[in-house]
Amino acid sequence: MNREEKEASISQLKEKFSQANVAILTEFSGMGVEEMREVKKELRSVDGEFKVVKNTIAIRAALGTSLEGMSEYFKGSTAIALGYADPVAPTKALKQVTDKQKKLKIKAGVIEGMIVDLDGVRKIAKLPSKNVLIGELIGRFNAPITGFAGSLNGVLSKFVRTLEALHQQRLNS
Repeated sequence: MNREEKEASISQLKEKFSQANVAILTEFSGMGVEEMREVKKELRSVDGEFKVVKNTIAIRAALGTSLEGMSEYFKGSTAIALGYADPVAPTKALKQVTDKQKKLKIKAGVIEGMIVDLDGVRKIAKLPSKNVLIGELIGRFNAPITGFAGSLNGVLSKFVRTLEALHQQRLNS
């Protein structure tokens, strides 16, 4: 690879690092082509990608991005899982793949600018997706309003039944 190609690779990788909400560094030694395809397919299904990177190029590309503090993890056979929308979905997909394929190992990650170790990545992979969390939050916002409406409806119903009973009592007497 000549100097121009290296510079092009660095700038392209830097742009991807800058755009990504989540970047998870993995070690993939011993994986076959078919296993790599499976990982890439899984990540594409959740708006992510999986790139094998040369460590020296990745370290230079990480300068000035949220991955800048990750240089200590760029050792050995390194591949990066990148996600651009929901940070939980690619993390969850990668965790599922690593559970199936023992040759792929998670090293660490950067999730929305915060460096997390292997345990942190595992914890984030257990979280529900962004859409589920938003749905739960909206449900919690609606709960007091729904409860108030139900209480108000109960009071009004009781009032109407009382008036109806009074009306029936006067008619019968």
